[in-house]
Amino acid sequence: MANNIDGPEITLKASGDLSAAQFYIMTLDTDGKAKLADDPDDPVEALIGILQNKPDAEDEPAVIRVSGIAKVKGGATINEGVWVTCDSVGKLAAAVANDNVIGITIEAAADGKISQILLKQGFGYVAPV
Repeated sequence: MANNIDGPEITLKASGDLSAAQFYIMTLDTDGKAKLADDPDDPVEALIGILQNKPDAEDEPAVIRVSGIAKVKGGATINEGVWVTCDSVGKLAAAVANDNVIGITIEAAADGKISQILLKQGFGYVAPV
């Protein structure tokens, strides 16, 4: 059962319409705006957190959970206790070697379903082999 537990959040400007990306994994664009994460093994694409709201235009406030427990949209079936990253569209995916890690599952995930992860920030952190 996906229940948010309040944790630290930051507010950034949205890079565009993110209204369909609530609970997706975010990164920063070259202007420092929030955008969908899409490259888990890019060493310069830091996974900064999970989008909590639905900004519908560029420069609208994007609220991002950066620590604690967060709801996240699954992109694959993933068991509990697995290190996770993003897939190519900002959904949750199991991390493999050389991926940037956003956290660890505390609830099993499934494609298109909302589950929970414990955010473990370690910018540039590489998933264990």
